Amino acid sequence: MKVVGIGGGHGLAITLRAARMYADDVAAVVTVADDGGSSGRLTSELGIPPPGDIRNCLVALADGGPLADMFQHRFQQGTLEGHPIGNLVIAALAEMSGDFASAVEEAGRLLGSDGHVYPATTELVRLSAVVEGGVVQGQVAVAQTKAPIHSVHLVPSAPEAHPAAVEAIRAADQIVIGPGSLFTSLIATLLVPGIRDALADTAATKVFVCNARIQKGETEGMDVAAHVEALLVHAGIGSINTVVLQDPPLADAVPLADESWRWPEIEVVRGDVADDESGHDPARLAKVLASLVR
Repeated sequence: MKVVGIGGGHGLAITLRAARMYADDVAAVVTVADDGGSSGRLTSELGIPPPGDIRNCLVALADGGPLADMFQHRFQQGTLEGHPIGNLVIAALAEMSGDFASAVEEAGRLLGSDGHVYPATTELVRLSAVVEGGVVQGQVAVAQTKAPIHSVHLVPSAPEAHPAAVEAIRAADQIVIGPGSLFTSLIATLLVPGIRDALADTAATKVFVCNARIQKGETEGMDVAAHVEALLVHAGIGSINTVVLQDPPLADAVPLADESWRWPEIEVVRGDVADDESGHDPARLAKVLASLVR
């Protein structure tokens, strides 16, 4: 059973932890559009793709322990303030090998990660959004915009997909997109043409895990149907065939307006998958995702 998670941030890490509970082969295809914090600094200073989301995925696929804890330790002062050790390790390995994808693979070996983590592309990219009133440049700026987002795109527009990521998607039995930031994590990954094409070609079940709670900023005011429409517009018709929603809905849940649902071919599956904080619970999510295996 091969499961591939697509996206970035903490949401993808939760999906990977969930997938490890029912799948025997787990991989992640990760956005490289992040330009904030430690990742943005390393991209600017060293010319490497941002390692932060990749680091979180590598740790999610490991079994904990001192090394995984060290990877997540963030310096609190000095010139390294804000940098997690894992980001610096990946940056060092990239400099030593001259190849970012090889550096990620080696970091996974060091951690003992049970699965594979692939950048969507190893080219440097920037996220841009057309919003009501103009254009916003950069992932952090897009995430924080208060203007409704009409569309997002990458600059350059057609970076080459990482071949191993493409192969993982095509060989998967189940693809899980999300949870996570709709435009700046999920769609940002699917904007890489080779990733989008592989998603269209795969015979896998394609599941979109909608956020359990409203995300202030980039998707504020959007209901579930608007999330799905944005995915289909950017990734193509057929890019998902199942949507997982939190049920019972939370007080600040993404609303589902039944009258706006116009995709009879997309199955809506409800389940209690949220945790008590602000995201999804891996064990609860695993139960629902496992039930969707064809």
